[in-house]
Amino acid sequence: MDISCFNLVVGVFMNKLTKAIFLFMLFAFFGNSQASIVTVNGTNVAFSYDDALLDLFGAPTVAGDQLFFTPTGFTAKAFGTAGFDIKNSTINIKATALNGGTIDTVSLTERGDYISKGDSSSVEVGGQLRVADLNAPLDEVTDAITLTTSVSKQGTFLPTQNWQAFADANVAGFGTSSVNITIENILVALSNAFGELGFIEKKAVVLGVSALPFDNITPVPLPASIWLFGTALFGLLSYSKRINFI
Repeated sequence: MDISCFNLVVGVFMNKLTKAIFLFMLFAFFGNSQASIVTVNGTNVAFSYDDALLDLFGAPTVAGDQLFFTPTGFTAKAFGTAGFDIKNSTINIKATALNGGTIDTVSLTERGDYISKGDSSSVEVGGQLRVADLNAPLDEVTDAITLTTSVSKQGTFLPTQNWQAFADANVAGFGTSSVNITIENILVALSNAFGELGFIEKKAVVLGVSALPFDNITPVPLPASIWLFGTALFGLLSYSKRINFI
């Protein structure tokens, strides 16, 4: 192979290699920029979440030991003979007790408004709160998200009516400092006849986590048999020293 052919081959190879390196760096940069783990500290609890996986919930703000979400576009609506519409979204949040404490309870309150106009129209709120111990992931507590009051029919399209739903999980028995919280939300609207409307929207989500401080954790008492064993062992050691001294 003469020098010119060799230079041509090397040039093509380097050109492809340069393109490959450039594409790799571009993918790595933009791939990593699409998601980042955000951690915000409350009073006694730190919250961590992936800001690229918040979906319909939107970015939260922290106050005390609560996260406040103000969703936009979390709406289900069905008009006339449209049938039903369903919107759902699920997020995961890590909660960690600060200063050596343990997670006690997790509560969820949701609010929004709705319209249910017509005999066959209806709206529903559902979902689930799931809390798992990050030190033992198979240990978890779940609770269904349920309306605190039932939704009712309306004679007109306006004004809208308010709804509120609630769920909670007591995880004090885990004795853990860190949990994963999964919030699954479902909104359903139904309409089957002309002139009917089913509309429901989520406008606020409040996630509260309480933690027991380290100095308030109740110690587990030792059984009486341990004390008896310790007393006997101490007596045995004293007797052995006495024999050796003699």
